[in-house]
Parts: sequence; structure tokens; C-alpha cells
Amino acid sequence: MRKAILSVGLLLAVAGWARAAVVRVDAKEEPAGPYTKITGKVYFAVDARLAANRIITDIDYGPRNEKGLVEFSADLYMLKPARHNGTIFFEVSNRGRKGMLSTFNLREAGASSDPRTAAEFGDNFLLEQGFTLLWLGWQWDVPPDPPGLMRFYAPAAKGIKGVVRSDYVPDERINRFYVADRTHIAYPVADPSSVRMTMRDRVDGQRREIPRSQWRLEEDRTHIYMESGFEPGRIYEVTYTGQDPALAGLGPAGIRDYISYLKDKGGYQYAIAIGSSQSGRFLRKFLYDGFNASEQGKKVFDGVWAHVSGGGRGSFNHRFAQPSRDARPFFNFLYPTDIFPFTLQTQSDPESG
Repeated sequence: MRKAILSVGLLLAVAGWARAAVVRVDAKEEPAGPYTKITGKVYFAVDARLAANRIITDIDYGPRNEKGLVEFSADLYMLKPARHNGTIFFEVSNRGRKGMLSTFNLREAGASSDPRTAAEFGDNFLLEQGFTLLWLGWQWDVPPDPPGLMRFYAPAAKGIKGVVRSDYVPDERINRFYVADRTHIAYPVADPSSVRMTMRDRVDGQRREIPRSQWRLEEDRTHIYMESGFEPGRIYEVTYTGQDPALAGLGPAGIRDYISYLKDKGGYQYAIAIGSSQSGRFLRKFLYDGFNASEQGKKVFDGVWAHVSGGGRGSFNHRFAQPSRDARPFFNFLYPTDIFPFTLQTQSDPESG
């Protein structure tokens, strides 16, 4: 039988500072195969003055509540065995998806956003080891469809404007070009007069600006329409002025704070993180920026597995970040995806020193 979990309130006061991280968990509990499934939303509020939060890009531009804190929320999905081993196994969702049951449980069925059947759970290896499986939304630009993706609800940094870049290589002739990565949420054009579109044949080829008379910005300010169509195999690049960027760095902060909350208040001693490809790069950035220390300076993850992440990091904690974008041979080429440094060892930037 499904039962409601009471909202959890948490407010910590330390040295006279209002330290509020996890302030409420609204969730429901129900059986799911061999696990108890807990789903809902986690609500956060962080103090921009704390040293641990100064690493969040543009945190000073975030809207404040009546206590002077920046609020945000994230989707929650937890699978908890009857007898857990005291360890959280956290998967950083790749573009909102859940994948670790396929990786560790030899699941035969295709990926499921809400596993229920034996085929979707696989051989129960992780259950037998006693791990609590956890997903939390962190990526602000995850699209609203399909349902079941893990989403993160970020406030905007009001009053900021800046250049946004997008590019596209069509496989077939089409007439409309969406300025976001794939189907993800876009930054709308703030100033229609700022939009410039170029075309080139190679990544290092000469750009040829396409006259404005040949295309138009649609009313939603996220699509470009060209009557003659975009030619297959050409690299089309659009730059424009955007405004009010999402505070993307609150995504890793939410993971930091909820894992810390579970270790402090939820009866867990350890936490292990895994991420593959995009989410592996996220973990490299998470560690590099210093998110693996809680607001109180405690260790967050006791182990991190950045799987097939390559040497780079990603667009996860900077102004006008689009976390979904990744490095490709012919597009996203000039977008900040694989970001210096590229090793775990100390390096110096050859340009800046």
C-alpha cells in the first residue's frame, strides 16, 4: 500500500549564520519489486555568504527568500532495500536518465525511468549487497518530455546578459533550427537584433554570414526558420544575446547537500557516486570545484567512479551553462565542453600561466 512520507524540515544554525541546505523533502513511498521506492522532490535553500557556496557561479545574483537564502529544488528517486548496508550508491543521471541497473544488475530489459518488473531490475546484485540506490535531479536544461526524467529546478541570475552560442549540422534538408542542444531547454534570444547566423563547410573553414533577409527568428525566440532550408552536412552557427542564465552550479550543490543530509540524518555512513560519459565529466568537475566538501567541511562522497568520462570536465558551473552539450567533431566545437585541466595532476595553462 502506498503511504505518504511526512515533509521533513531542517534548519541548521551555526555560529549565528542561517545554514539551511535541505529544508523539505516531499515524497511518497511504495513497493517496487524487491525495493521500497521513494519518489518526490527535495527543496533546498543555501546561504550565498558561506565559503562553501562561493564556488557556485553567479550565486550573488540569485533571488533571495525572506531569510536571505537562495531556493531551488530537485526531483528525487530512491530504491531502498529492507536491510541496507549503510551505503548510498548514487548515480549522476545522464541527461535525466537512470542507467546503473543495466550496468550492475545485468538488466535484460531496456532502460526504464521507473523500474517495476523483474526484467527491469535484473539479477538484483546491488540489492543483495544492501546498497540504497539514489538519483537526484541536477541538470537544469533536461526537457519536460519524456516523463520520468530527473529534473532540477534552478532559479535565474536576474539582470545578467551575455553571448550564447549554438550550432547545428543537419543530416537532411530542414527549415527549422532549435538553438538548444538536441531537445533540451534553450536560452531564449533576449535581443532579436543581436542574432547572427553563419555557415561553413569545415570546423576550421571560413564562416559566411547568412543575410537576415533569408531567415527569421520565430516568436518563441528559440527557433530559427529559413525558407530555403538548411543544407545537409553544413555547419550552421548562431550567436545571440541571452539573459537571466540559470544558476547551473546549484545542481552540484544540491547533490552535495542532500548526500550530506542523508549521512547526517538518514542513518547512512558512506556514499559512492558513479557517472558515465557526461555524468562522469560532471563528477570530475564536482571534485575540481570543491563540491565534495559539505557546508560544514565534511566529506560528501567516500568514493567516486567517473566512468568513460575522458579527460575533460564540462558546462556544469558557469554563466549560460548548457550541461547537455558535449564535444563533437563538427559541432559544439567552440562551446565550453571539455574544459582545462585534463588530468587529475596539477597543470598550468600554457596561455595564462
